[in-house]
Amino acid sequence: MASLGPETPAELAVKADFGRNIWAVFQDLYEDKWDQGRWNTAVARFKTAHDPAVVQRFWARAKLPAWDALEVQFRKGPPPFLRPGWTSPLLGKRVDLRWLDVGPFENIKGSVDGWRDAKLLIIEFWASWCRPCLAVFRDLAVLARTRPDVKVVAFNAEGIFTHAPIDVAAVRRFVARRDDMDYPIYIDTHRVAVNSIFQPGQNLSIPLAFIITPKDGVVQWVGNPEEMAAPLERALGTA
Repeated sequence: MASLGPETPAELAVKADFGRNIWAVFQDLYEDKWDQGRWNTAVARFKTAHDPAVVQRFWARAKLPAWDALEVQFRKGPPPFLRPGWTSPLLGKRVDLRWLDVGPFENIKGSVDGWRDAKLLIIEFWASWCRPCLAVFRDLAVLARTRPDVKVVAFNAEGIFTHAPIDVAAVRRFVARRDDMDYPIYIDTHRVAVNSIFQPGQNLSIPLAFIITPKDGVVQWVGNPEEMAAPLERALGTA
């Protein structure tokens, strides 16, 4: 928060203490690993070690919830897809892709036609408010332009986590202003793509890409498109 001014040495000390003795310790002690006594001791020590006013400024900058709510978050733990060793339940499974042909979707550019004839199909989810999504547009465009054996189809889902209605005109303007989105793009106005593959895949983050072999409908890989290069080559080798 700019109104708070630059971080003082005392605030930096609070940040370091919180990161080292609260965050780093308790982020992995969720559910059956939770240790209430250890939490109570750590919080009490932290509170007595620092000036409350300095802690308050750090809390405001970090936009942290109250201690009780923070405890609930730590006890619950991260979503399953962010936990070590997690894999999507769709990985290696055959999925029904007939929804690709019927939608209904709002077409922005390009076409889904020809996906059945490709060696690999990439289905990608994005939103205009998602800053990490912007980083993969150009890579997807290069892939679509240089790999005729790969079909890229991207679905915009502005309300993917909120179910909010999508401002179609705003998304069209967003795409029209960019020069790095040269591949088929649809708006998933009725959550068909979201309900058909995004939600069942359970990796509830964006940008998110699915690599699928159209010949059998098997999901070969699920993840962030920035990490897709090696899995894509492996999938092409077996397609």
